[in-house]
Amino acid sequence: MYTVRKLEQQGNRWHIFLDNNVDFLLYKGEVKKLNIQEGACINENQYQLIHEILYKRARERALYILDHSYKTEKQITDKLKSGFYPTDVIQKVIEYLSEYDLINDYRYAMLYIEYKASSKSGRQIVQDLLLKGISKSMINKALEETGFSDESSLRKVIEKRVSKYDLSDKKDLEKLYRYLLGKGYAYDDVKRVVMDYLI
Repeated sequence: MYTVRKLEQQGNRWHIFLDNNVDFLLYKGEVKKLNIQEGACINENQYQLIHEILYKRARERALYILDHSYKTEKQITDKLKSGFYPTDVIQKVIEYLSEYDLINDYRYAMLYIEYKASSKSGRQIVQDLLLKGISKSMINKALEETGFSDESSLRKVIEKRVSKYDLSDKKDLEKLYRYLLGKGYAYDDVKRVVMDYLI
């Protein structure tokens, strides 16, 4: 048994807070149908019914998000958390998505590295993927698998940018250095590779 601690109206939905520190959103019609009121008790059957409603809704939301772009487990989890779905509902959705291979953090890391290899340094790629919730060991494995090389990436970035600079001008050369260092490339690598363009 759970007690409804508080109800807050949010547009055409109610934000419901239970005494077990679980909160969620339900539409007004659902609240009325389930007879949810402040101070009322929710039995296990009602709770399971609410859980099923929320699970179906969260799963549809996750599938909609994935229909537009590939996401990591953390990104889907964060999106569902922002929709006030309970942790156990989110976990069930993640299990469903994983079972059907709709989310796969390793594959995401591989695709991200291949896509960004010509515009970002290894350091930047690692940082981006860590923020997306992918583990360092998985990122390192993906970097190795894709054959990512900072030097190759650096050369591609320089080739795209070099025409914008007059490398015989010291100020322009410094600007290029600053740009490349800002992208996360190591100073020694930048110095060595830029030298090839000065000859």
